[in-house]
Amino acid sequence: MPALLRMLANLALGGFFMASAVFKLASPALFVEQIGAFSLVWSSLIPAVAWGLIVLEFCAGLAVIANRRWGLWLVVALLALFIPVLGYGIAIGLDISCGCLGRADLGSLPQAILRDLLLLTLAGALLRRSRPVSIVSKE
Repeated sequence: MPALLRMLANLALGGFFMASAVFKLASPALFVEQIGAFSLVWSSLIPAVAWGLIVLEFCAGLAVIANRRWGLWLVVALLALFIPVLGYGIAIGLDISCGCLGRADLGSLPQAILRDLLLLTLAGALLRRSRPVSIVSKE
């Protein structure tokens, strides 16, 4: 992957995760409500989960933009969490926006799954092209 294309892909992927966190920060109560609608977390833990996800998304986005391999793995882990949760929401008949982009998110849960699959594909392509740091041992 050419360096310029990789940089643009990092900006797009990382920027999406950072924007997602910022949109949620604009209305954290809405995000707490959206998490609660899935009924997967004890109600007393929902605010902590919401804030934890916001922090993780922001850190993942920043790390991807900074071209850190661990940031890509964090993005993959977050998407591996989000996609099944969205699928569960569809299975139980939730008719809400996923909460991915706070009030700016007007899409349905199936649209959110498609978007997350595309983001996962991009993260996978970036991971495939990145090189892990190797430690050279002296013998």
